[in-house]
Amino acid sequence: MQLWQRFTAGIGALPASRVTWSLVILFSVWVLLDVFVLKLTGGLAQSSYDAMVRARIFVAAPDPRIVIIDIDEASLARMGKEFGRWPWPRDTLATVLAHVERQQPAAVVWDILFSDADRLSPGGDAAFNQAVHQSQRSHFSVVRLPKANDGASHITALALPGLWVNTSVRPVPTAAPVSPMTLALIPPALPAVAAGRLGYNNGYVDSDGVLRRYRYLEPLNDGTAIQSIALSVASSVNPQAQQDILSRSAGASKPLDELITWRRKAGAYEHLSFADVFAQAEGDKPLAAVPRFAGKLVIIGSTAPSLHDIHPTPLSSMQAGVDSLATVVDNALNQRSMRELPRWLQAGLAIALCAGLALWVQFKSAASLAPALLVLPAVLLGISYVSLNGTPVFVDLHLAAGLALLFLTVLRYWSTLRRNHWCSPLADSAQPIAIWPWEREGAWLEASLDRLIDAVERHAPTCRVVVCDAPASDLRWPELARFAAVVGPQVALLTARARLEPVLLRLAQRCGEPQLLPAPLARKEMAREILVAWAKLQDAEVKTKDR
Repeated sequence: MQLWQRFTAGIGALPASRVTWSLVILFSVWVLLDVFVLKLTGGLAQSSYDAMVRARIFVAAPDPRIVIIDIDEASLARMGKEFGRWPWPRDTLATVLAHVERQQPAAVVWDILFSDADRLSPGGDAAFNQAVHQSQRSHFSVVRLPKANDGASHITALALPGLWVNTSVRPVPTAAPVSPMTLALIPPALPAVAAGRLGYNNGYVDSDGVLRRYRYLEPLNDGTAIQSIALSVASSVNPQAQQDILSRSAGASKPLDELITWRRKAGAYEHLSFADVFAQAEGDKPLAAVPRFAGKLVIIGSTAPSLHDIHPTPLSSMQAGVDSLATVVDNALNQRSMRELPRWLQAGLAIALCAGLALWVQFKSAASLAPALLVLPAVLLGISYVSLNGTPVFVDLHLAAGLALLFLTVLRYWSTLRRNHWCSPLADSAQPIAIWPWEREGAWLEASLDRLIDAVERHAPTCRVVVCDAPASDLRWPELARFAAVVGPQVALLTARARLEPVLLRLAQRCGEPQLLPAPLARKEMAREILVAWAKLQDAEVKTKDR
């Protein structure tokens, strides 16, 4: 304990400028290491970001063209009576596809993998393969496996030409791009699907398992790129939107994961029961009305929890994957992108904020930043929240806000140590002591006391400051808190008087003459002499008023 006390006393004795700028350097080194090397706290603060997303005021409305044909629990129960458990024979899917295709939708997007042949119902596979072959608007999903497995794969662009996309890096022929590179993925088993429009349908979640970003495009090592299913839809429905995404990714050597611009709630898009659409396609009467699909963007997928296409998002801990897919398709078609500040810029803003706080302390005081301890982080987070409401860039100031809070907390703690040092009794000395009383109109609160300490530290470092312990603004005896005294060796105090007086007169109302004591005194006797000096200063004020 004594060792810790000596350590904190030594810290409190350090000059203010040395401490503040040392803290700036220390925090800057930490930010740079964290953002570019360790990546422990830099970047998006996940929980507060999710709360901001849910509390947005301005939210883009869902595209009314998007409709989801939902393989929900009700559909599983109704169709299970005839076709058994999922997966059903694929002629059921062929029936729905042919029915929707006849109405000329803008696109039919399959949030279903066709990676295995149906050995129990080969006729169903044949029917679906034929329906896909006749379809002009279908887009199918594949699953991209980890990049580390690419070398063990035999799948190239020749096998799945619809997965590759033209980029500005190295144009790829539309018909059959030739690339020696192999990709690890789960390909379609049906020939018509493999020859159709394809896109990977992976959800790349953050470290906490929550989906916040989407990867529209993945550049490959040979200069080509493969597309997501959302980009595949954009290429046929809105080519300009596709070019917008390609331009954002131009020249990137690594995949660009963009923040998803979420709708207001998880189930924002129109859902139709697959069983109802199937019943209508078969000529039966559906339980609920089924609208026309002309010009619609039809996404076929599942919200049934038993099919396990569920993952957490900022909107819900149990959001269906088909709803997330609908969101990113909507964003792609309507060119809604949410960019993030580069990590180097986040680091620069945080460092600049610390430097600004250090400058403020140098010219003002650490105590004057007390309101900023809560206000400044709140303002920075408020800016981040505002940027989520309709702006194309999320101004992520979580790092700056957290760093500011920590920086201000350390400064507050150090300023307390500093006041303890400069307001502590003088060390034993054989030199005679002088007492110089001062009075100001208001109490010597933290800010004014810090300025007084600054002056004594600069011009009379062997002296100390005595006040009536008034760190708070709610004082019971403000009349007593108006008094302070500079106490120190006579020679040092008298020598520094000419330099101290102009500075202190800007803080205080008036002062008395230094009281010269004949010999060093114990703390109790010194306290009595200081009170006597204050009393004389008060008497002089009363006599001046009486005249």
